[in-house]
Amino acid sequence: MLPENDAVLQNLQKMYATVLELPEDVVTPDVDLEAELGLDSLQHRIVLARAGEMWAVDTAGAESPATLTVRSVADLLQHLGSTTKG
Repeated sequence: MLPENDAVLQNLQKMYATVLELPEDVVTPDVDLEAELGLDSLQHRIVLARAGEMWAVDTAGAESPATLTVRSVADLLQHLGSTTKG
């Protein structure tokens, strides 16, 4: 089950900072992870898989937002979490 959106944002920020090997304060909720920070698709899928495991959300086959930001991924996870509830 997903926590409140602020907690999701904070956890995703830490995860993306880790895979990008950047300080957390660089990975803000609205920075374009691909265009501005150089995130690649494998790094994104790693974070999605970890988030899915952490919050029991099925992220397999999930279509990523057009612009990858921490906020857009949090919104995606919230949507996926709401559609998998019984």
